Amino acid sequence: MRDRSEYTLRNQRDFNRIYKQGKSKGGKYTVVLYRKNGLDITRTAFVSSKKVGNSVERNRSRRLMRESYRAMESEVKRGYDIIFVARNNINGCMEAEVEKQLRKTMESCGLFTENRNKDEK
Repeated sequence: MRDRSEYTLRNQRDFNRIYKQGKSKGGKYTVVLYRKNGLDITRTAFVSSKKVGNSVERNRSRRLMRESYRAMESEVKRGYDIIFVARNNINGCMEAEVEKQLRKTMESCGLFTENRNKDEK
C-alpha cells in the first residue's frame, strides 16, 4: 500500500492557485477544478461545503467522491492537482451514479490517459 499523504492536496497556497489559475468543469453532482502541477504525481482533494448538509452528509459526499475517483485513479493522467467539490444534490445518490457522472466530467476535462480501456465508458 502506498503512502496516500503525498497524493493529497493540503496546502492553502495550492488550493488558492487552483481556484485562481485552474480550469473547472461542472457535472450533476460535482465540480472538478484542475491545474497542471509540474510534478510526476497527481494530487487530489475532496471538498464539501456546508451547503451540502450537516457533517454526516458532508462526510458521506466526500467518501462517495473519493471512492468514485479511486475506481478510475489508474486511468488519470499524472502531473495534475485536482479538487472535487460536492454539489448539494449529491446526497441520496448511489456510488455508481456519482462515479458515472464523475467519469464523464473528467473525460470532458481531458484528464484521462490516451491508452486507457475504451470499454469502461
